[in-house]
Order: sequence, then C-alpha cells, then structure tokens
Amino acid sequence: MNCNTIVVSNATTTDTGVVLIPNKTVKNVTNCGNYRLIIACNVEATANLPVYIQINSVNIPVLCKYGNEVIANMLNKRVNYPIGYGNENPNYTDGQFVILSCNCLNPRGTES
Repeated sequence: MNCNTIVVSNATTTDTGVVLIPNKTVKNVTNCGNYRLIIACNVEATANLPVYIQINSVNIPVLCKYGNEVIANMLNKRVNYPIGYGNENPNYTDGQFVILSCNCLNPRGTES
C-alpha cells in the first residue's frame, strides 16, 4: 500500500462522535491532498454519530462532498473511499476530510 492509503483498524466512540483510528501513523496530510480510506472488516461503530479520523492525536471530521457530516452508519467496510484533506476552512481549525464520491455512501438508516 502506498503512503496515501489510510487503513482504519480500530474505532472508538466518544460522546461527540466515532473516531476512526488508522493502523499506522499517518506522517502528514497536506492541504488539497488526495488519499484513500479503507475501513477494515473488524471495525465496528457502536453509535451513529459523526465520524472523525485520528491523525497525530487530533480528531479530524469527515464530511461528504456537499459539506455535511458523515454519520457512522453511512460508511461501509472494505470500500475504497476517495478522500481529500483541506485545512484552510476557518470552521474546522484542524482541517477536514471530504469523501469525494457520495456514490459510495449509504443513505442514513440503511443496511450495508
């Protein structure tokens, strides 16, 4: 796998969201960088809350390409999600990940 692939091997649930934890340290993400997100088949979210990806101990929100929060039940396992990172939006001081194709998201409340 290349360095632009983020493989999630664990997830934790907090009061405010579901945090996806990559299986290896992501050294850096760059503004306007393109990445690939893959959720391992053993990762389970225990609540349908907004999704965050943990990068260097910081939880970065995941949005759909329309700017809406991605909820945990919208994501499937073992799917290649094309994502982009941006850090110049003043509403998200640590940046945000954007899933670039909403075709691979489940509508809320459906089974994957």
